[in-house]
Amino acid sequence: MGPMHMGRPLAPAQPVYVETAPPRMRYETRPPRPSPTHIWIGGYWGWENDTHVWIGGEWAEPPQPGYAWEAPRWRRHGHRWAYSPGYWRHHGGPEYVAPMGQEPAYGGGVTISGRVMSMQGAPVPGIMVTLAGTQEGRIVTDGNGYYAFSALPPGSYAVRPTGGGCAFAPDVANLNNLYGSVTQDIIVSGCGGW
Repeated sequence: MGPMHMGRPLAPAQPVYVETAPPRMRYETRPPRPSPTHIWIGGYWGWENDTHVWIGGEWAEPPQPGYAWEAPRWRRHGHRWAYSPGYWRHHGGPEYVAPMGQEPAYGGGVTISGRVMSMQGAPVPGIMVTLAGTQEGRIVTDGNGYYAFSALPPGSYAVRPTGGGCAFAPDVANLNNLYGSVTQDIIVSGCGGW
């Protein structure tokens, strides 16, 4: 088995071939989201010890920004069923750059996260958020306007949104002497096309 995060693989696994079809999906109610960085992993039928096992849904934190949960899949394969386990898939997330002459030291880890939204509170996806300071990185807001930089060393950071010819408030968020995680929401105060 390759690298794991929270008991879930970080790479696709070989499918398992099973003689019996999976049972019907179960309906689940989602508990509240614990933090903006958590991703909902829906419940699914897994295959363990030669039997179908229901694995309930849960909120989970991705291993790093830029990872998405690739749900498990059942596919008909002739008279059998192929089960492909789920895994964390990296989709070109932020590129972390260690500052000159300094190795990144991942201590407890600081998370800087937040949402980019319009003045009406609508999410604004596709905005590039650049992190500068003790460590550097870039990430694009997701469909809900969220961004997150996690596992950062304590230090001072600046978060700068760019994109779409927009004006932002704040245009730069200076976060000095961080030792814990912080939420920094950004409002798009005006843009062409908004």
